[in-house]
Amino acid sequence: MDSTHQRTAHMSGYLTGIRRAVDELSLTELDGVTSLLEETYLTRGTVFTCGNGGSAATASHFAVDLAKNTRRHGAAPMRVYSLVDHVPAITAWANDVGYESVFSGQLAGLAQEGDVLVGITTSGNSPNVLEALRLARELGVRTVGLLGPHADKAVALCDRYAKARAGSIEEQEDIHMMIAHMLTRHMRDFVTARATELALAEGSVR
Repeated sequence: MDSTHQRTAHMSGYLTGIRRAVDELSLTELDGVTSLLEETYLTRGTVFTCGNGGSAATASHFAVDLAKNTRRHGAAPMRVYSLVDHVPAITAWANDVGYESVFSGQLAGLAQEGDVLVGITTSGNSPNVLEALRLARELGVRTVGLLGPHADKAVALCDRYAKARAGSIEEQEDIHMMIAHMLTRHMRDFVTARATELALAEGSVR
């Protein structure tokens, strides 16, 4: 097998895995997550996000997309906070308490009942994400997981979840980013509809 064929075969295999994972996404799972985000927006709750490594990047990306790309004139903005972006807080909690507390330590001082925590973990075994999900439930914060196919520990701590049923971490992370974009687009449409409703109501009052 020549080197060109090896390279293209490898890339083809990756794309095949992605297509399979996309086909295996559960619309029922995704609908459960979107309904929770809608409720949180309507009650003016805050969406918190967290994850490690590539999942931290997704958590940060998802937070900025939700906060910025759903803005619509006449409607309240979404309240969103990424727990992975406060480096001084992360290093302080990791150094003084332990790395498992880097998200829960922040969450304890910020979250209120009715908020939502989105924990992103392909393995479902990340101690700091699991600890944040546990604390969230104690605080009355609803929990969402963007997970890999075998994330049983995390599933047990999530009110809603969506699994990336892919064979590798890279593929799972790609699917999680797709889910984040789908959720953002849904919430953009939802906030847009809300702005239209408010404008029509205001016009009827006048």
